[in-house]
Amino acid sequence: MTYSTFLILPQPSTVSIEGSSSLHPLHARASGPIGSVEAQVNASGIRLRNGSISLEVATLQSGNPLVDRETRRRIDAGRYPQITGRLLSCSPTGPNDCEAAGEITFRGVTTAVTGLLTMAMQEDTLRINGRAALDVREWGLSLPRLGPLKVHPQIVVTIEISAQRQP
Repeated sequence: MTYSTFLILPQPSTVSIEGSSSLHPLHARASGPIGSVEAQVNASGIRLRNGSISLEVATLQSGNPLVDRETRRRIDAGRYPQITGRLLSCSPTGPNDCEAAGEITFRGVTTAVTGLLTMAMQEDTLRINGRAALDVREWGLSLPRLGPLKVHPQIVVTIEISAQRQP
């Protein structure tokens, strides 16, 4: 089994976060993640072995500067400027799908996570789409509650990664 290294292309790769509050949905998106993944690509499908991803907290944007500033304050972005993830295993559920297990380090706390990944090859570019439901309390994040506004701790993180095969 030969595995190739693929480097994440900061553009067009993105990480999106969806959450909710008692008043409205919450959305944030970050572009420019960096990292790499090791994959085996052949006629029977795509298999991921391991990988890593990192993104700058400052790139998370909701479209509302006030919300972004408060989010960075609560995250303590000055002290913890990056969110990192590591893919530790990927159990195939189909030729180009897997149940991923890994860990996310956020605010200095590393927590085990699982999620579903779908992969596709386009020439020398590996596309990885993934989704995981998480609870931000796992990382010790306190959530605001102002009058009738209550932010819920459950979020869904979606990744859309493009990675280039390395020679």
